[in-house]
Amino acid sequence: MTEPRLTSFEHILIGLVCRSPASGYDLKRTFAASPMGVYQPSSGSLYPALRRLEARGLIQATTMDGNDGSSRHRRTYQATQAGRETHAAWLHTPIEVSTVSRDLGLHLMRFVLMEHVASREEVLGFLRTLRDALAAFTTGLERYAAAAAGLDDRHPGLALDHGVAVHRASLQWTRQAIAALRVAPASSLQPSS
Repeated sequence: MTEPRLTSFEHILIGLVCRSPASGYDLKRTFAASPMGVYQPSSGSLYPALRRLEARGLIQATTMDGNDGSSRHRRTYQATQAGRETHAAWLHTPIEVSTVSRDLGLHLMRFVLMEHVASREEVLGFLRTLRDALAAFTTGLERYAAAAAGLDDRHPGLALDHGVAVHRASLQWTRQAIAALRVAPASSLQPSS
């Protein structure tokens, strides 16, 4: 029997512990205090996900006694070699035009998690692919909006206008990110060993 595919949330968890070993509490704080807050995992989803990743050998936990004098134990998670390989493969997953809109937030998370593990050319390649997929999707959306402009229903047209504006803004951000990273010092974009 093959193991089920990892969820996006599980991939993000691996990425976070690849960056720095963390306890479940540390991970919850990271999600709550950053743009990743969109995930807002409850303890009922975070800890089972960590246990699944540990059971699959993608992360490992070390248990330390609490340093506050209590009998509480703190489990700190870090990525295994298999976890780092799985994370790298996820970062390099191709972007598809058909799902770029639905997965845009996830692509941005992948971009964030690439910072210290991908080379400049890998990051720029990822952004170019994202740019191209967004451009194709936005062009299709603009065509659809133009064709629907003659309809009597105003709300769908206004909703389409919103979608076009959002995707144009994302496309513009992608172009700006590419330009910014092209001129960034090479040392700031090298993967850490």
